[in-house]
Amino acid sequence: MEFTRYVGYDNADGFRGFLIEQFVAAQKNGLFFKEKLPLATTDEISAAAEFTASSFENAEDIQRGLDMFLHRVNIPCDSAKLAEIMAGAVAECGANKKNTYYVVLCWLIKYLGARPNTVLYIGSATLRELYFLYMLAAAGVKVTIVSYGLDADFNKFPYKDGITVKGGRNTAPIQIDFGKIDLSREAKLAEMRAEGERVSGLVKRLDTSAAGIFEDVLKDRKSRVIGNGGVYTEDGEIPVYSAALIGFDEETVYTNMLVKFKESFAGLKKQLIFIEKPLENPNADEVKALGSVPRTSTSEMIDALAMQITLSGDTTRTALARKTIVELLNELNTGNQTVVLNYGNKLITWLYRCTQARKYAVRYEDIPVILYYGDISQSEMYFLNFMSRCGFDTVYISPNKKNSALVIDKNIGGRMQIFELPQSKESGSYPNKAIKMKVATVAYSAERDLDTMLYGGDTGIYRSFQFPNSQSVTLKTTFEEIAILWKQEARFRTGFTTAGNLVSVPNIFAKISGVEDGNLGNYWEDVRQKLTPDTTLIIKEKNPEETVEDLSVYRQYYRNGQYDIEKFKASTLNKFSYLPDRVQDLLFYKLQEVVSSGFLKLNGDELMCSVLNHGMSLSKKFTQMIQRFDFTRTIPKLIYIDAVEDTFLLWECIHLVLCNLIGFDILIYTPTGYKNLETYVSSDAFEEHIMNQFLYDVEVPKFKIPSEEKNGGFFGKLFGKH
Repeated sequence: MEFTRYVGYDNADGFRGFLIEQFVAAQKNGLFFKEKLPLATTDEISAAAEFTASSFENAEDIQRGLDMFLHRVNIPCDSAKLAEIMAGAVAECGANKKNTYYVVLCWLIKYLGARPNTVLYIGSATLRELYFLYMLAAAGVKVTIVSYGLDADFNKFPYKDGITVKGGRNTAPIQIDFGKIDLSREAKLAEMRAEGERVSGLVKRLDTSAAGIFEDVLKDRKSRVIGNGGVYTEDGEIPVYSAALIGFDEETVYTNMLVKFKESFAGLKKQLIFIEKPLENPNADEVKALGSVPRTSTSEMIDALAMQITLSGDTTRTALARKTIVELLNELNTGNQTVVLNYGNKLITWLYRCTQARKYAVRYEDIPVILYYGDISQSEMYFLNFMSRCGFDTVYISPNKKNSALVIDKNIGGRMQIFELPQSKESGSYPNKAIKMKVATVAYSAERDLDTMLYGGDTGIYRSFQFPNSQSVTLKTTFEEIAILWKQEARFRTGFTTAGNLVSVPNIFAKISGVEDGNLGNYWEDVRQKLTPDTTLIIKEKNPEETVEDLSVYRQYYRNGQYDIEKFKASTLNKFSYLPDRVQDLLFYKLQEVVSSGFLKLNGDELMCSVLNHGMSLSKKFTQMIQRFDFTRTIPKLIYIDAVEDTFLLWECIHLVLCNLIGFDILIYTPTGYKNLETYVSSDAFEEHIMNQFLYDVEVPKFKIPSEEKNGGFFGKLFGKH
């Protein structure tokens, strides 16, 4: 049964559109009533005589008459339920029971006999009308009453608990002249909305990385779907990438990377839509070609703009573009209708310029790439958001970090992944040719050539500290595999890759819950075997009393989930200012990654402030370990033994996630099997290996690290005093 009563609304434009949509549906295959249902005529009463019950009050007698009617019109429904409701109406709707019976029976014969799918009633329904409408709902008709809370009889209705009531902040009646509604236009709108529902959820934004984006966008749709565990169908999911690369690292590598990326499209069927100069506003002819739109209401105007969109030969992206522009313009609507109209004209005009004007004829299984290079405006950021939600890859590249603040601020819904690199320069033009090595002496050139041969490509040989940036790849292993992998250098592990200045470090982040067969001797020996000169051993102790900290000082350094790293680095709160830029940049990018990873069970201000605050509490011992960490070689280790009942504190969890994302190997031995890091860390971040017994009140022996020089001591010594 579907019976809904509306007593209020929040958005007048949106509710007006809803009412018109319901009216059109009622006109097409339903019933529409405003204020009152007309009483039965003499002829209608005469026609109902053959279905009249011998008793007006007995539900069984009423059912016999209803069965005759329902059989005549061949409408399958529960006649006993209808008879029960009708008997209630006769008993409750006034002294003249015969009159009530005939009125309801005539309404039922007239309106249920028309086989409606839906009924829209606007006004304050009487108790008798409520009974009748409830009978229609019981017969399978969708019933909608819009009463604005003025139907006083509703509280007397015994079936009111079976009706869904929806309200809002506003209760003033919406005035609509239903006689002047363009049914043809509304039918097209209904079709557009139905198409929008069909493609809802079809576009899925995939995660990428700063080093991987150029390779990822070259993949076809089928490879993406299967690679992400989906089932490929020709009319199925559209996985897209949306990323911004702001700033650069080493200029020669950066330039050659951009040149190679653009040249890669020459041998592919994938379409590249390249934008370098600012997108010009629509000219008079383009605006005229779009056609005029009504401005009676902003909602109506937005719908009219959406219906103008047509991408020849691509019905799916046409539906996506129409649905998306309605959503996006409503998100951008701050009450100024002219501003919304201008955004709409820009988005549609730029959509056409990037598709039809470029002879857009992409096959559905392919995903076009929009590459925008250089300085960008607010409207152009909205355009990239629009195109991404329509099923296009969108890549924004600028070496100028002055664009960072705008990109972060106008990144609606955090859809675009934003990667910042340490150096900055004016954007200039997109490079069109690779840069050769600088002119140098013969000896220098020979040394560089040898360096390239030894340390470039896939040789597996790397200079010390060749890579300034790391990306951790947490390995899924069996418990037995941990012992095999533990002392391996990063470059020898499965999943180790390099690209440009980024290295992917395969690392271990695992919790061992319980003790195998309860054998503590073997258990502690396993710990001893894991101790190396690069191991920091932590014995969990009882938690001290936590102090409440004022974190509001950090709020000025982030927006929309992104830290303003340059601003924070220049502030007095930056306790790492003494470190080399390479180490500072790594630490701040990793703190941003802690926030963006979703590994912490925090959100909003608590997440942003806590990560920055506890990130600043890292000790010099820890930053020195980071400075010594060569991502291709020996991986620093953290071994944590937790035999107490206290769970981990927030700062401990933040530091563990940070260590994991930098590339540390982490093992957490928990003989009790109790919860510890799960307090704040998502299970997606680590692996858990559960043994067959749990031991309590365990005394942890004293362990000796092979080299005292590299022993980080307890967690407090490593991360600073808390």
